[in-house]
Amino acid sequence: MAHIRKRGKTYSYAIDVGKDPLTGKRKQINKGGFIRKKDAEAAARKIELLLDENRYIVQSKEVFSEYIQYWFENYYQTRIKQASAINLKYIIEKQLICENPFANKEIAKITTMDIDHFYNLKLKEGYGTSYIRKLHQLLRQALSQAVKWKKIAINPVEDAAPPSVKYEEMSIWSFDAIQTFLHNCKGERHYLTFLLAIYTGMRRGEILGLQWSDIDFDKKVIHVIRSLSYVPKSGNVFTTLKTKNAKRQVPIPEFVLNELRIQKKRIEKWKELVGPMFEDQDLVICTNTGTSQDPRNVLRVMKRIVSNTKIPKIRFHDIRHTHASILISEGVDIVKISKRLGHANPKITLEFYAHLLPNEDNDIADIFHDAIQNKDKENEKGLE
Repeated sequence: MAHIRKRGKTYSYAIDVGKDPLTGKRKQINKGGFIRKKDAEAAARKIELLLDENRYIVQSKEVFSEYIQYWFENYYQTRIKQASAINLKYIIEKQLICENPFANKEIAKITTMDIDHFYNLKLKEGYGTSYIRKLHQLLRQALSQAVKWKKIAINPVEDAAPPSVKYEEMSIWSFDAIQTFLHNCKGERHYLTFLLAIYTGMRRGEILGLQWSDIDFDKKVIHVIRSLSYVPKSGNVFTTLKTKNAKRQVPIPEFVLNELRIQKKRIEKWKELVGPMFEDQDLVICTNTGTSQDPRNVLRVMKRIVSNTKIPKIRFHDIRHTHASILISEGVDIVKISKRLGHANPKITLEFYAHLLPNEDNDIADIFHDAIQNKDKENEKGLE
C-alpha cells in the first residue's frame, strides 16, 4: 500500500517492497514533486500494478566493481570447478575491475556502447579475439543474473558485438624438423615432455599433470585424466579435464615406454639423493624434489632449442597440430584422430584439419556426369 505525503507544496509517494534478498536492507520506491495529491496517488497505483504483475524493476545504484565481486564470490564460483574459479577470479580482478573503464559505474547505467568500447580497448591492448569473447561471456552471465535478481531491467551485453574469433595460422613441423628438435633436446630435463607431445598429441597441461598411476605399461596406454596449469597468484594447479571426451586413453609405442622407464629410474635416484625432502606426487614430469614443473619453463626450453637449431618457430600447441597432421597424412580415420586428441566430437577435428585432408573431390564431376548418362541410357531402353 502506497503512503502519500505532502512535503511543502508538493506530494510524494512511498511504497514498501520488502527487503533486499542479498543485503537484508528494507527497500522502498519513492517519488515526489506532484502538484496534486491525486496525481501522486495515480502514479503510485501504476507502480503497484507493475509490482503485482512482477514487472517493476528497482534500478540498482550498485557500482559494477562491487556487483561483479559479489556475483562471483557468492554465486558463480560455487557452480564451477575450483581451478576454473581461481583463474576467473584473477581475470575479473585484472580485466573487469582494475582495467575496466566502467568498473565504477552504476550497473543500471552501463550501456551497450560501454561494453563495445571495452572490447575495442582490449583489442588495442593486444588481447586475442578468443580471450575477448571469454570476457564477453563472463560479462553476459554476470549481468544476466543482475536481470534475474531485478537489479537492472535489461542486460546491455546482449546487444554488444564482441570481435569474431580469428584463429592463428596453424604451423607444423616436418619430419626433419621433428628429428632435429628431438636430437638437440636429448639431454634436456624436458626431453620426455616434448617426446610425449610429439608422439601422443597431448596438451602441455595434460603431460605435466601425468602421474605414474596413469600409465599402463602392459597395455601400452596412457590414461589422460587431469591437467596442470599455472594460475597467477595461485601457482600450479591440478584440474580435471573440461569434457568427458578429453578424458581418454592414448596408445603409445614401445619406444616411448622405454623412455618412460628411464624417467622412472631417474626419479628413483632423485628420491635417494634428496631423501625426506622429496615431495612425491607420483608425477612423471617433475623437479628433482618431486614437485610439479612450471608450464612456463617448458616454453622457455622449447624457445631456446628452436633458436639454436634454426628450425621453424612454432608454439607448443602446434606440436599437437603436427601430431594430428602426420596421422592425417598417413590416412588414419578422422574419428580415431578425434578420440586420440580428446576433442568433444569429430566435427571439431574436421574444422581444425579439413585443409590437410587429401582432396578426393576431383572425380565428383565425372561421377555425377556418369550417373546422369547411365540414367538416360536406362530411360532410352525403356522406350524401346
